[in-house]
Amino acid sequence: MSSISEEEFIQLVRKAEQETITNPRRYLIKLALFAMLGYIVIFGVLLALLGFAGGLVAAAFFSTALIFFLLKKKLIFVILLAIWVLLRALWVRFEEPEGYTLTRKEFPRLFEEIDQLGKQLKALKIHRVILDNQLNAAVIQHPRLGVFGWHQNYLVVGYPLMLTLSPEEMRSVLAHEFGHLSGNHGRFHGWIYRVRLSWLQVMSAFEDGQSWGASLMRKFFNWYSPKFEAYSFALARSNEYEADAIAAELTSSRTAASALVNVYATAPYIDDHYWKSYFQHADKVAEPPFAPFAGLASFLDRNPLTREEMKGRIDAEMQVETHYANTHPSLRDRLQNLGQQPPEVATPEVSAADAWLGDSGRQVMLDFDQQWLAMNSDAWRERFEYVANAREQLQKLEGRAPAELSDDELWNYACWSREFVSDDQALPLFQTFQGRDPEALGCAFYIGCILLQRGDEAGLEHLALARTSPNLIGDCAHLGYQFLQDKGKEAEADAWWQASLDQQDIFIAAQQERQSVGPKDTLVQPEIPAELLEQLVANLRHQPKVGRVWLAQKPVRHLPEHPVYILAFKARGWVFSIDKLQAQVAEQLDVEGNFFVVCKSGDGKSLAKKVIKKGRRIV
Repeated sequence: MSSISEEEFIQLVRKAEQETITNPRRYLIKLALFAMLGYIVIFGVLLALLGFAGGLVAAAFFSTALIFFLLKKKLIFVILLAIWVLLRALWVRFEEPEGYTLTRKEFPRLFEEIDQLGKQLKALKIHRVILDNQLNAAVIQHPRLGVFGWHQNYLVVGYPLMLTLSPEEMRSVLAHEFGHLSGNHGRFHGWIYRVRLSWLQVMSAFEDGQSWGASLMRKFFNWYSPKFEAYSFALARSNEYEADAIAAELTSSRTAASALVNVYATAPYIDDHYWKSYFQHADKVAEPPFAPFAGLASFLDRNPLTREEMKGRIDAEMQVETHYANTHPSLRDRLQNLGQQPPEVATPEVSAADAWLGDSGRQVMLDFDQQWLAMNSDAWRERFEYVANAREQLQKLEGRAPAELSDDELWNYACWSREFVSDDQALPLFQTFQGRDPEALGCAFYIGCILLQRGDEAGLEHLALARTSPNLIGDCAHLGYQFLQDKGKEAEADAWWQASLDQQDIFIAAQQERQSVGPKDTLVQPEIPAELLEQLVANLRHQPKVGRVWLAQKPVRHLPEHPVYILAFKARGWVFSIDKLQAQVAEQLDVEGNFFVVCKSGDGKSLAKKVIKKGRRIV
């Protein structure tokens, strides 16, 4: 959970940007110290724990009584366990990028390009080259020893990207990525770039970790992470401009600009004209009519962007302004930095894929196709069956008045109308449903989407309600923000985004409150609806190993309308494993709500005793 708001983050970034202009030397020194602070804290905690443990062990040699005290209280074991858990938390393991590992023997032409760029830029060694199915390219560093470093460097190249770019344009893209890690970029800039990526990865790992060490470090990083990210933001953005300049130097400014424009325009074009059309086949046929990536290559050969469509897409992209949500500048600013106007982009006579990978590259994509078809055939068939059934049911509903329909029928009628007919037919149906249930968050979301698509600002009110759902807040945040930006209301867009972040912080805090419960937590008499209690009791009475049951409630600060219950039960008969029985009872507890289950015997007996004392018996 971030310790600063988006407004505070932007203020810190602007302050850092101003400092890079007025006193760049001081900025770089402060940034270096700030980057080192993370290492100082981590190693400081480790050294303190190691020193404390060593001191206790040394003192124990001079006092037999102290030895017995340490063993009795298990203090030394607690400290050693803390050291071990902290080291485990720091030893972050990252998933390798997915894709096909390319070898020098199979693809000598590509490796010639990589070797030449690495030599020209004095770049770090690339350990693995991976071909994937994305329209993108990236150099990814994974610290094999967590915060201790020893990076594994991956070059990930998307085959669809290579299909759309010429060899010169692709060389420019790779030069940009290599530029971030090159000697030409400046040792300090490269170090800060790597530290920034490393901290982001390690911070993410701490955010997900549940161990004691991760919890300890998370408290520090909740303060440190946003401030370091904001202060290093100015340098990170300037690195993007410098990487573009490096790409231009190794190719030409014209080529670098052409590659940028092609990527910005081609990605949404492929989404709009190929992938959407491809997935729409699932509405009509039970099996994919052709392999997706082989089809993409054929599509790009037969359907290059027309000059008019390319110009329209570029003109639209040139209106987008650089924002603090991303270190990457806008296309307009990147072209201006290169001293270039948007060039006319034509489909290359020979793509980088054909020039550098040849038939072997297409064979890899055939393997991707086989994997994709194997993984998605069930989902494709399910979609086909769903559409066939939905259209059949929709046809029956269209002959009936909404007032005659049950809530479930009305909801399906509205959703299927939006999906298969039109927003015009769906909107009044959603509004009728909202009249029946004003707090229906999914309904508010759909109404908000339709109104915003019509340019009606009233949709924001509905999205504001919908974003009180943790499942909808992400879409609501982006839709509302983009709508206000398109209207030229930047201050209102920023306020909308900040309000969404604040709501997200509430969800995160609520989730953390509900992650665990222990004997030290406050417990009270349960306030549970009679209907839910009846369902709970009926469920428990059907579980043969469950005897008497007590129920208590854990008070929560965030989202108290979603209570947390703790259920303690006495096992009936002979039980081989208390842990397995607890898991089984929880798994079979088929009732709505947030329930923790603990057995009266076993490791959870302290918590169970508190539930019995503070709660009440229900079975």
